[in-house]
Amino acid sequence: MLPALTMKTALIKPLRAPFLSWPRVAAFAALALLSGCDDKPAAKEKAAPTATAAAPAPATAAPTATVVAAATTGAAPGKVYDCGAKGQKLCPMQAWMKKVMAPASSSGDGPELAKALNFVAEHAPSDYKGWPAIARDGAMKAQAGDIDGAKASCKQCHDAYKDKYKTDLRDKPFP
Repeated sequence: MLPALTMKTALIKPLRAPFLSWPRVAAFAALALLSGCDDKPAAKEKAAPTATAAAPAPATAAPTATVVAAATTGAAPGKVYDCGAKGQKLCPMQAWMKKVMAPASSSGDGPELAKALNFVAEHAPSDYKGWPAIARDGAMKAQAGDIDGAKASCKQCHDAYKDKYKTDLRDKPFP
């Protein structure tokens, strides 16, 4: 059985590779968010209510789940999605990626990967300005047989837009 993860043990004892899993990292992130990243005594943590603050809601597990979901998914605080997380249905673009893009990429099928990347380029969200160019570049590489180059384009796009997409558009239909 693993020892309990606390702010003190997490900071003193670095996580070793077998224990460095996304649930432990997510738990640590949630713990850090909930604790305010410091070891204040409980009496000092309570903030004085402001004149505009609403009456506090009864304490339940639901608010914590909302904060944890926001911390682990990159979602905007307060918005909880019914897709994309472990145990939930796939979000629309996530489902399309797993159905179309992943098989073409993992099989090394250049023409199919190019077709999928061109489709993504044509259906880029309007305010994601570099997305179409990255996808078209990947499509040209895939068509030329440079699967590793095409995958590098996928990574470039994911690095640039994945978190923003998950926060803003994850539950929107795709295409």
